[in-house]
Amino acid sequence: MDQLAESKRGEEAERLMANPIMQEAFSKVRDGIINSMKDSAFGDDRTHHHLVIALQILGQIEKTINDVAVTGKMARIQIERGLTGKLKAAAGF
Repeated sequence: MDQLAESKRGEEAERLMANPIMQEAFSKVRDGIINSMKDSAFGDDRTHHHLVIALQILGQIEKTINDVAVTGKMARIQIERGLTGKLKAAAGF
């Protein structure tokens, strides 16, 4: 994928993570999982195990979106540096 596409994907990922509805959704799902863990019967290892996996998956989803955002930022920096270098070269610096 080229830098411009990475930059655009990163911007979209940033918008997703900044979206109040997305933030609320992640928060409610995380809270629901944690509350279910607290409410599960002591010794119910199977339920606890499944809830831990659910929490880990939720974390991986957030991490993946954040990774796309960071990659996009890095692509934007590279694009800006490339354009700055080309402008300097064109101006004789």
